[in-house]
Amino acid sequence: MPVSPDTVLSSGTYRRLLEPWAHAAAAYFYRPPARPDLLVYGTGYNGWGVQTQQKAFAALAVLAADPELDEARAGSRETLNAQALAMLRFTLESHLEGGYHCTDGARWGHTWISALGTERMMHGVEALEPLLSESDRALLRAVLLSECAWLLDSYPVEAGPVQHNKPESNLWNGALLHRTAMRYPDASRAAEFREKGTRFLVNSISVAADADSDRQYDGRPVSAWFAGDNFFPSFALNHHGYLNVGYMVICLSNIAMLHFAYRTRGLAAPAALYHHAEELWALVKACLFPDGRLLRIGGDTRARYCYCQDYAIPMWLLAAEHFGDPHAAAFEAGWLRQVQQEIEENADGSFLSGRCAELAAVSPLYYTRLEADRAVTLSMGAYWRRRLEIPAVVTPPPPMPFTWHDEYHGAAYQRGPRRAASWVWHAAELPQGLCLPADGSDLAEWRENLTGRVLGEGRLNAREVTEHEERSFDGGFLTWGHVICNTAKMTGEGQPDEDTARLWLVAAALPDDATMLVLQYACALPRRVYLTRVAGINLQVPNDLFNGYRRNYYTENGPLPITGFGSADEVIDTGSRWLNVDDRLGVIGVYGMDGLCLHRPGKRQIGLRSAPWHETGLAGGTLYADEIVGPWRDELHSVDAGAVLFDVGVVVQAGATHDETARICRDGVVAITTREPDVRVVSVTGLDNRRYLLAANLGENSAAPRLGDETLTDLVTGERVAAIAVPLPAKSARVLRVEE
Repeated sequence: MPVSPDTVLSSGTYRRLLEPWAHAAAAYFYRPPARPDLLVYGTGYNGWGVQTQQKAFAALAVLAADPELDEARAGSRETLNAQALAMLRFTLESHLEGGYHCTDGARWGHTWISALGTERMMHGVEALEPLLSESDRALLRAVLLSECAWLLDSYPVEAGPVQHNKPESNLWNGALLHRTAMRYPDASRAAEFREKGTRFLVNSISVAADADSDRQYDGRPVSAWFAGDNFFPSFALNHHGYLNVGYMVICLSNIAMLHFAYRTRGLAAPAALYHHAEELWALVKACLFPDGRLLRIGGDTRARYCYCQDYAIPMWLLAAEHFGDPHAAAFEAGWLRQVQQEIEENADGSFLSGRCAELAAVSPLYYTRLEADRAVTLSMGAYWRRRLEIPAVVTPPPPMPFTWHDEYHGAAYQRGPRRAASWVWHAAELPQGLCLPADGSDLAEWRENLTGRVLGEGRLNAREVTEHEERSFDGGFLTWGHVICNTAKMTGEGQPDEDTARLWLVAAALPDDATMLVLQYACALPRRVYLTRVAGINLQVPNDLFNGYRRNYYTENGPLPITGFGSADEVIDTGSRWLNVDDRLGVIGVYGMDGLCLHRPGKRQIGLRSAPWHETGLAGGTLYADEIVGPWRDELHSVDAGAVLFDVGVVVQAGATHDETARICRDGVVAITTREPDVRVVSVTGLDNRRYLLAANLGENSAAPRLGDETLTDLVTGERVAAIAVPLPAKSARVLRVEE
């Protein structure tokens, strides 16, 4: 049964998505020759191999236990039960307490992360429990008690907003301690497990104010439990070194796993489990598109629409059942429609075999890990919706106006009924901006979006933010800053890493709930350098299976239908100052280019982020995106010291039709020339029919350019300014509204 907008979600909704995977998973089964009674999914290695094994086990166990299993689609219940038992036994036997080992010869356990896979599999243990032998039960108990004793005796509770940032691991480690004490209340150290478990939980979604909080958990104030703050006061999370919306979801997902473990037993979970959870959910909810896809304002370093996105399922179930959020089921249903779409596209029962084919060819470890993430989260939905009465009627969320700022990350986010706009300096692939229709999840890609690109000779190109400022105002924001581009891992023997270019960026989201202005200025550093790509604008437009591999671009020269994934590798010079995508997103080149170009990369280019310690080029991409650029150069070439690489101004319009984009380009946007060589000014009419100016001074000296004869209002300060001489300090910007 298809998942439709008026769906009433049920266990069967999930089961039907999961059943074909039971056959697809068999391609990655392995029986160790010395222990043919055991079954491995994936590599069977220690670390992520064991985590993958545990997730796949839970998915098959839930399927096998479902009384409405369709054996024609998934295989016989007897076979699934036998597979699940053999997989659980491999998991337990390869632990330090077991009698065997992982396929790489190691034994797993007693690490900061070994509780994670265990937590993610325990609903599968619940489903399979009636079939466990006494020896299975004894070894399971030994494994859980062993892990908890190690956490008790050898692993400290730490937290910090940047260093020692451990929100998710504190959550899963605290959850395992409480879970084990709940399962085995007769254990000699059960009380100790609960006490340290609470300390882990309180120091998971923790903020600096907790140091003085008198909220009580287990008879003590939060201040007495407090070890450190993992989240900033804004509830921003700096995990893996960037503003990480995905790991906010992971935290909430781990809360859900323990919450539902207590609920299926009719028990109340420890109150500390929910410490700041509802406040974090409010922020994450604002970072969701209506169809459930994450609006990752800080970007992502991993495969698109995987992992953290999958673990939104337990988060939504928690939000619906515990927080009483009436819209959680709508996000859930929207995401399941996308899962279904990809399953149908693959046509082999797998979840990701199409988009991740290159990854599967070079890393069975990573590919099966991603498959198992989707399988296990679907099994959570199937199991908990079968066992519990979770609100299931899909009520679409209304438009959610939202304004948010985080100083540490240089993050500004403004969302209205029509537009979602953000800018984050300390992002996954820094910096990045977004200006999208509020419901435009299929138009969202984060990688250095709207910030231009300068690539050098090296196999690894990165950027460093050296300074940034951001200001919020009613209905929008203004931000500006400076970036150094770097290239590393050169081919030439002895050739060192090198900085290649300076990049100035200015962006303003206007209060018309539609328009963003972006100014980009890049110049080579004071030495001759070789570059392989120079691209102004760099607005990325996904064009893959989720939009049917087709975009309709409109230009001043007429319609331009474009095929996405599977296209040729080419650059189309549109000869047009403006483009509009599907009557939903407009782009206008204001200055610095003859016209907009469309780069079609010919392959899925959006993939895993490389780092000096982890090059991912062989893995290919997991999403195809067209790139709107101007100017563009994609060949090895040298540039002289200080040469200007691009100097461009761009208008982006969220939710605009092509007629609106054409009208604004024709009558409503202009670059204002001044006598100040370091000043850039763009005037634009917003879709509210008000006129706005963005003025930036990129130089080292203050300026006071003449911008007209009108009276202007500074949107940040509210002050009135005479356009005849607008003060602009060095390295600054102002956004102003023209008063009629």
